[in-house]
Formats: sequence, structure tokens, C-alpha cells
Amino acid sequence: NNCRKLYKYTIIYYFMVLEIDNIDKRILFELDKNARIPETALAKMVNRSKESIRHRINKLREEKILLGNRLWIDFTKLGYSIGKIYLNLANVSKRKREFIDYIKKDRRLFWLGIAEGEWNCGITYFVKNNFEFFHLKNELFSKFKDLIHTSQICSVVNINISNKTFFYDENNHWISAFESPTSYLLDEKEKKILVSLSKDSRKNVVNIANETGLTVDVIRNRIKKLEEAKVIFRYGAIIDFNKLGYEFFKSFLHFRNLSKEDEKKLFDYCLRNKKIIHLVKSISNWDIELEIMCESYHEYNKIIFDLSEEFSSILTKVDTAIMSEDYVYPCEKLIFE
Repeated sequence: NNCRKLYKYTIIYYFMVLEIDNIDKRILFELDKNARIPETALAKMVNRSKESIRHRINKLREEKILLGNRLWIDFTKLGYSIGKIYLNLANVSKRKREFIDYIKKDRRLFWLGIAEGEWNCGITYFVKNNFEFFHLKNELFSKFKDLIHTSQICSVVNINISNKTFFYDENNHWISAFESPTSYLLDEKEKKILVSLSKDSRKNVVNIANETGLTVDVIRNRIKKLEEAKVIFRYGAIIDFNKLGYEFFKSFLHFRNLSKEDEKKLFDYCLRNKKIIHLVKSISNWDIELEIMCESYHEYNKIIFDLSEEFSSILTKVDTAIMSEDYVYPCEKLIFE
């Protein structure tokens, strides 16, 4: 049974779990849905004053639960494609640190994950074409050939994001990104705005104006234009869910002949499960990649067991990785330098 095999990858985490109330949860949930939501709107949602909302947000920052606000840019709208590399690395601590430091310096890096399980390092790059990705991969593998044991190269088809309803219950839907490449040409004003927002996506237009030298009207119009073109597709919060008692798991699903009907059924099933926050379609050895937030490994294992039962006729294998470090970068250097 694939689910039973997952137990060998169990990790015990030691950290202090912080307790927050339902109002704080609602604030974090709404900020993650839209980091630019006004304090007055948040206050109305939770029946508190604007000053109370501001105090709570500041307290969440002080406790390092709320780490910042992230701008989500769809780089495929700017002519880029997504390449992923999953690796198993030798257990050489010094060399691993050199490897991670090297990866972080690459201006094309979008995501870096350190894990235990089916693989122990995952990397996502935004590249202009397969030629660039080929040479990027060869350079990386050549430089760290003593460290890399096995690898898997993937091409991402799209990423489907759900609101974090495991945290606050609400009707949900998938938000799809990175699936319809275009070649939107940014002008210099738009670049300045994206640079400013990438530092803090909650920043108001007056502060952006002071920082960029642009007028408030120009900023509002350009932001609206970038949203309509889906270059900007989300303003999210950076939340340390570990401090709230959650762990981050990745599942790699192998199917036998996944039809369009089966795919729709899978999407609907995963959307109903509030702990599944991302569903990634890719061209790789597996068909679907899930990202799941749970309060325990036991809970995660039950989700995979139920999923395996539901799709027993077509799901042939489930691989697991348990995240220990997770870095997401806005890749602003890619288009702003």
C-alpha cells in the first residue's frame, strides 16, 4: 500500500505553536486573498474598529507570523516559461550549503524547496526558452556533480491556487496561473510600479508615488492595466504557518490514463479538501503535484489514503516530500535589471 510506505519519511518538528483567535485567522485569510484590502473593509468583516485591525496586524508582524506581503507576477505573460528540477543530494552539509547559496544567487530563480522524502531539493526557474533551461541545468549539474545523485526535469503546464480555507472556512475556487503565455511588453513606468509593489504588495499608491516619482492617477491606471492583462494575478500574504501548527507536504500523483473527465473529477475533489492549497499540472514522470497543509503527518496520510481510495481505478502511485525549508522569490531581477 503506497500510503503505508509514506511513514518512512516522517519528520518530527520542534517549534513553539502560537495560538491566535478567529479574528486574527480571518485577518490573515483575507490578507492572503488580497493583501491590498483596506483596513476599513477588514474592520467591517470582523466587526472591529480600524485601529483594532491595525493593532492586530502589527502584533502578527511582531510575532513573525505575518512576515510580509507578496506580489504574484505571472512571468509567462512576459514571455517566460517555467522549468523545474527535483534532486536527491548527497548528505554533505557544507557542500549542500554551497549549493543552496549558489542557487539563491540566480536571478531566474522563482522557488527553492528543501525536503525529505522522494526528493530533497526542488528548484523552479523562469527562463526564456528550452535552450536557456538546457544550459542552466547543464551548468548546475556540472558544478555540483559530486553532490547530485538523481534528478527529475519537469515543465510546468499550470499552477492552480486555492484560498487557504483550511484556515478560515469559505466557499472556494481555483485560481489558475502560468498557463496562457503571452508577450506583454512592460514600459518603464510599469517596471517602477512592479519594483515598488514587489517589496510590499500592500503599499498604497501615495507611497508608490513618492518612491517612483509617478502620479497617483498613472499608478492606479497602470496597476489596473497589469491586473487586466493578468501580469499581476494576486496580492498575497507571507505567513509562517509552522508557527501556527501546520506542516507543508508535497504529493506527486501517478495516474493511468488520466482523461479530461477524470481530471475534472480530481480538481473538484481536491477543491473540496480544504487542506489542498495548490494543484500543479506538469510534464514529468508524474501527472499531478499537490501541495497540502496539515497539522500532522497522520492527517496528511489520511488525505492520501482517501484520495487513493477515491481514484483507485486510475491512481497507480503516490510519492511524498515533507518540506523543511521553502523559499519563494518574486524574481524582480529577471525583468527589472
